[in-house]
Amino acid sequence: FRRVLFRSAGNKEEIENEIKAMQMDLKNSRLIVRTGRPFVIRDLSKVAVSTASQVILLADTSVSREESDAKSIRALLAMKCKEWPINGAITVQCCSEANRELMSTMYDKVEVVVVGDIVAKLMVNTARQPGLAGVFGMMLGFDGDEFYSEEWENLKGMTFRDAIFRFPDAVALGLFNEKGECKLNPGWDYRLEEGDSIIVLAEDNDTYKAEDEPYFDVEGFKSRSARPEGDELPRKRSEGLDDENTGKVLILGWNDKLSTLLVKLDGVQEYPTTVEIYSPRPVEDREEAIENIVALKKPFKNLTIKNLQVDNDMFTSRLELERLGHETHEKIFILADVDMDTRSGADEKTVALLSQLQYIRQNMNKRGKKMPASFNPVVEMCEDSTKEHLNICGLNNLVHSVSLVAQALAAVAEEPKVNAIYSDLMSQTSNEFDICRFEEFLPSGQRAPDMLSFGEATYRISLVTEAILVAWSDGEVDGQVQWAMNPKDKITPRRWTSKDRCVVIRRISETMKSPRDSAVPQIQVSKPPPAETQPSPSKEVQEPEKPQEEAKKPKSSPKSSPRGKGGKGGGKGGTR
Repeated sequence: FRRVLFRSAGNKEEIENEIKAMQMDLKNSRLIVRTGRPFVIRDLSKVAVSTASQVILLADTSVSREESDAKSIRALLAMKCKEWPINGAITVQCCSEANRELMSTMYDKVEVVVVGDIVAKLMVNTARQPGLAGVFGMMLGFDGDEFYSEEWENLKGMTFRDAIFRFPDAVALGLFNEKGECKLNPGWDYRLEEGDSIIVLAEDNDTYKAEDEPYFDVEGFKSRSARPEGDELPRKRSEGLDDENTGKVLILGWNDKLSTLLVKLDGVQEYPTTVEIYSPRPVEDREEAIENIVALKKPFKNLTIKNLQVDNDMFTSRLELERLGHETHEKIFILADVDMDTRSGADEKTVALLSQLQYIRQNMNKRGKKMPASFNPVVEMCEDSTKEHLNICGLNNLVHSVSLVAQALAAVAEEPKVNAIYSDLMSQTSNEFDICRFEEFLPSGQRAPDMLSFGEATYRISLVTEAILVAWSDGEVDGQVQWAMNPKDKITPRRWTSKDRCVVIRRISETMKSPRDSAVPQIQVSKPPPAETQPSPSKEVQEPEKPQEEAKKPKSSPKSSPRGKGGKGGGKGGTR
């Protein structure tokens, strides 16, 4: 088995040394490095693209999003000219949502993945629900449970609500219909039809099956816990989200994810909010980028933008950071400016920023100034080692953007249908990924039980809302919440405390859907000018006043394919 890393630029020996330094366990694979241009037939022939089973076309992060997509389009056309790969598929990383359809329709062997938008939306969701990035990362990874899809004869005609209790070793999430359309959480009353393949999270494709009888005794639970008529209404969802609303958000840094982040943030903030953006990039460039968002989309509904200017060499200065008054902001985001600082340099600045902010908080506490109880900003990081450094500081709302991109591309290359699952989860037009207290699903005033099984929790949640229980908290290690996804024992009750949380995929009603979560105009990040040409520090620029907003044996899924993970029969099938 051979894997080839094809780079369009860079010194071959330097790339090989860089890969060697990563100390990757390639098992029985070989990694071969070739340099060339991915749109030249001769160079493509050198790496045998014609006979490849998978071709992964990465974005060029050294140029703007549109320029990167232009290069990818040219490379796709080169392969289409020769109908390469002959018996394989292509997974391409698209930078701009607006170009997804173009790439998808230009060659039938292409699966298009837009990852940048997922990262930005995940950061906003994580700010509202700490820990969400870690759970989503678990779903992307190749370790632990993965996505599979199979068609089950014994479930046909059954409602989806009844079907979820037929998988004691998996969690049913949704289905692919006969047309191949992905429907996560299709609704409890949906009846399974011919051609419906149920999507599950499971350890392996041969470790679960659809049982004829439910694993949880619903009738027995009803008789044990009969309640008066009308006592099924859940309490209001007022706990757990946006508890401290100051109407101020702070963004430290700048990159091309900012456009999606702002549009997503505008959709979730339900009150007027001032967003302060602190960056050494020229204010004029930032203003122009934000004006482009407003021009291509509707004006921000709830956001007012302030640009805060600082010299590049003073970006992590304690004096400058003290002026920000970070303690008055309800949400803090840190973006990695890789174009200005490289990945390593961006993470160095991130660590320095957070260390300074924590020191400022400590000094303020010593002086008797009241500070918010929690400090856990959402941080974009680029290198694995940065996670260890920030965990030591007690910070865990970390989004590893580089890793998320790599994991998503690898997963889609293994099984293209998983792309639709990721898109549905993060688009928040049909479903939302939610971390919440179990009490939210109980009648007002009712306490959560001291002992709770996964099956009982799943059933009681299904009584009051169309939400699928995917995971729950499982204690803490070094102050970090541990999550158990698809626990294998769904029947035995465990102790449940006020600190425990549930992870659900919650269906969004039609009236809650927001059109602002569609394609987002992208900020084009140009290379910054030299440090000495930057404007003077601490200059605050208010955005011009914005205009008013206008009024028994399964049938294999047709696209399932074997995967080699080792053990358990030697392979994995179905959707990852």
